[in-house]
Amino acid sequence: MFRYRLLRCLIFGAAFGFTAVLLAYFAWEHLISYEPETLYAQGDILDAYENTAIDCMYDEHIYKLNYASRPEVVTITISAAGDTTLGGDRRWAGYHAFMREYDENGAEWFLSNVAQIFYESDLSIVNLEGALTDITYPHMDKRFIFRGPMSFAQILVYGNIDVVSLANNHTIDFFERGMNDTRQALTDHGVAYFGNEHNTVMEINGIYVGLFGFSIWNDSVWNQNRITAAIRDLEARGAQLIIAYFHWGIERDNWPTQYQVYIGRHTIRQGAHLVLGAHPHVLQGIDTYEGWNIVYSLADFSFGGNAGFEESYDMHTMIFQQTFTFIDGVLQEINKTNIIPAFMSSVRHRNDFRPTVAEGDDAEYILGRIRRYSDFENRP
Repeated sequence: MFRYRLLRCLIFGAAFGFTAVLLAYFAWEHLISYEPETLYAQGDILDAYENTAIDCMYDEHIYKLNYASRPEVVTITISAAGDTTLGGDRRWAGYHAFMREYDENGAEWFLSNVAQIFYESDLSIVNLEGALTDITYPHMDKRFIFRGPMSFAQILVYGNIDVVSLANNHTIDFFERGMNDTRQALTDHGVAYFGNEHNTVMEINGIYVGLFGFSIWNDSVWNQNRITAAIRDLEARGAQLIIAYFHWGIERDNWPTQYQVYIGRHTIRQGAHLVLGAHPHVLQGIDTYEGWNIVYSLADFSFGGNAGFEESYDMHTMIFQQTFTFIDGVLQEINKTNIIPAFMSSVRHRNDFRPTVAEGDDAEYILGRIRRYSDFENRP
């Protein structure tokens, strides 16, 4: 009887041991056969690389087989909005209306309805259209000259704006002194800037983001060459994500010109990953070219250049969001976007310069307009 029991234990023990070894071997061969590139799909990252261990128990010993390590996945969400004029032209109603709102409500009020959106983003961008300077003269001799005091940079801080484009036709309204004051005001308030010949690289979540911009009024070789030069400069400085912000197009036209289309696509071909646009003061469509987006016009945002009293004033705007994904420092071609429809004002009968997210039917209507303007094959 004892021999029988001993023999049975030996047989079961051998079978158990053989099975455990076989299973461990199979698990090892199976798990190490996965190739990283097979685990990613366009638009969806499979969370398949957890640090995993298989416990194989035999003779009271535990062996751990660590078969893979999780790659570093970093995301950066960009939120971008359009023309932002803090103040305006003293000869026009918009400036005085803006100053009344400031006197009654303070600097924090203007972007208070959208500040949380920008706070939750990794990088928030607007086009600062106008000088921030305390001088009122000399200035350019033209129909509109935009300025606000240097202290108005605090409005951007309250709104959680990280960086502004200075590439437009109004930052030089008060000549070089006004431009220098603007840069100083932004620097003093901790707001970064880019535009014209000043390219900027910012580190966001460990990723280097390059930004540049120009006022572009045609598709000349000169414009093409300076775009290419800006991108090469940013690449040489280590930029892993490159964003362009152009001031271009025709005012009050909801469709991009042919030169905007050409320049936008040229910018993508040269290595940019997102092209933003402003100046028309109204919404234009969005084009996806070679996997990257061209947002032709973000419209006005908090815009002191217009009091909005006229009935025809178009107050529709948007915040364009795009989330970029990097895996081990390599940018993935994943087009994850979000459009937040909004009004330039929190009231409808005038412009109070307080952008407000649209809701319900209003939101659907604005999104419908953007979709219609993005249907370039059926443009009028």
